[in-house]
Amino acid sequence: MYYPDNVIEDIRIGNDIVNVIGEYVNLKKKGNSYFGLCPFHRESTPSFSVSPDAQLFHCFGCHVGGNVYSFIMQIENFDFMEAVKFLADRINYTLPKEDYSLEARKKAAEKDLIYEINKKTARHFYENLNSKEGIQARNYLDERKIGLKTRARFGLGYSFYKRNDVYNFLKNEGYDTEIILKSGLVIKNGNDFKDRFFNRVMFPIIDAGGRIVGFGGRVIGKGEPKYLNSSDSPVFLKSKNLFGINLARQSRMKEFILVEGYMDVISLHQCGFRNTVAALGTAFNNEHAKVLKKYANSVIILFDSDEAGTNAALRAIPVLDENGINTKVLQVEGAKDPDEYIKKFGKDAFLKQLEGAKSHILFLIQKEKEKYNLNKVEQKVLFTKKIAEILSKLDNEIERDAYLTEVSVLTSIGKSAILNEIKKLSDNNFIDINKTKYNKPKYEINKNGINEARLGMLRIMADDYSIFLKINSILKAFEFEVPVYVKLAEIIEKTYKEERSVYPAEIISYFEDIEEQKVISQVFLNDKKIKTENTFEKEKLINDWIRKIKLEYVEEEIKKELEKDNNSGIRLSELVNIKKNINSLNITLTDG
Repeated sequence: MYYPDNVIEDIRIGNDIVNVIGEYVNLKKKGNSYFGLCPFHRESTPSFSVSPDAQLFHCFGCHVGGNVYSFIMQIENFDFMEAVKFLADRINYTLPKEDYSLEARKKAAEKDLIYEINKKTARHFYENLNSKEGIQARNYLDERKIGLKTRARFGLGYSFYKRNDVYNFLKNEGYDTEIILKSGLVIKNGNDFKDRFFNRVMFPIIDAGGRIVGFGGRVIGKGEPKYLNSSDSPVFLKSKNLFGINLARQSRMKEFILVEGYMDVISLHQCGFRNTVAALGTAFNNEHAKVLKKYANSVIILFDSDEAGTNAALRAIPVLDENGINTKVLQVEGAKDPDEYIKKFGKDAFLKQLEGAKSHILFLIQKEKEKYNLNKVEQKVLFTKKIAEILSKLDNEIERDAYLTEVSVLTSIGKSAILNEIKKLSDNNFIDINKTKYNKPKYEINKNGINEARLGMLRIMADDYSIFLKINSILKAFEFEVPVYVKLAEIIEKTYKEERSVYPAEIISYFEDIEEQKVISQVFLNDKKIKTENTFEKEKLINDWIRKIKLEYVEEEIKKELEKDNNSGIRLSELVNIKKNINSLNITLTDG
């Protein structure tokens, strides 16, 4: 962390988790907790819980959880420090000057330089476009009917037909070769330095914060590849950026149009559809969906109408769906892409097309229908089974029933028969079907109940100082093995040594990785077996867990020793003796 722990905790305390989450989710009080529809996955029955007492949230559907920092990191797609600054601003908390390490300062300075280089290079490309040598690039944009205002809005430019123009420009601006290479704009080729982009119309790639993070280039005339993007750099990852996101977010529309290419985005923006974005020459993925989720709750997929565009849409649908984004699909007719459609038929015709965008379920049904001959009984049965598989993943019964009616009419197969097939597929539990879409935290390996034992022990240690003292004399932090559990055990021990109580929401702030935060929230929500008031039962449970944890640790250590080439046998002998005595270990919860 770059800020002292007390600052992190002050900001957390100042941002009540119910109030913060209530700005994103409609919460209703039920008992001591609040419930609502999870913003991180699609559901119709609330499984998203917020505890004002613990200052934690947890979704029992997709297993996300944590404190107020965890929530903001996921809902806003922030890293930990961005979440700290966001929540500090929310309560007008003045942050102290960041205590950067030397390495962190070096990385931050490097990023700032690359942003600066990108900005100056974008200006250079823009000036190139309007120079005498930019005539071919201007002619290309004229042919594509891209107006001067639109060119300026997107900062379009031109890279000269020279292999060292950008390199020489940046050297003249005073930048070192090392940082120029890290920007990705120049490539070292033997002893020469050559520009990545030359003889291309240039498209600056701007992030949601308005910073130029990279470039795309479209070759003028013949040449391969037709489109070329910046290589990944300290400020740019293709898999995490969307072209046009800086302008689309300013539209303040909650439905975005997702297209395939730069020119589609530019053409649609020029016609007033400023809620349009595109992925950057890479398959649409989960990171793209997270960026969209920050600004929109609905997306219209508008890819090319050819086979490649259809397949890309089919791949994007589950990604958007699993991120809780309402998804529709549109494939324009009479043109290969939206840019061509608008030029041929105009803005009003395109608007009507948008209004008729299909639900992604209908799109999937339509595409499946094209694979089968419904005049043949066996083909009709196979088609219906496939559609039942698609509908089994819906947890909204009204929505499912509407599609059931349509499929029944299409196939002449009764709704009840199709519904029975759906129920068979989903094992009579649509919510569980929904849950299977999500991976549980990567740390959750429950071989022989070992994960349950670790979670339970950590929860008991955090809950009761007197029990912690008895456990701590027998079970050491390193014996929890899994790094996230070891770190938690160490933090609990450190907190008690400082004569402070363990507060779950505070503890989670020590973990900046979102997957780790999910695990820690599970620890503090894990109370099914430890709430018993029966001392004998609790004592038995604790001893069983201690033995299980120590046995797992010792067996792993023995395995490591046996795999060593230089095993002396002394450490192995010690471990074997420890293993023999594990079953005799015992703690008592009562004195005397």
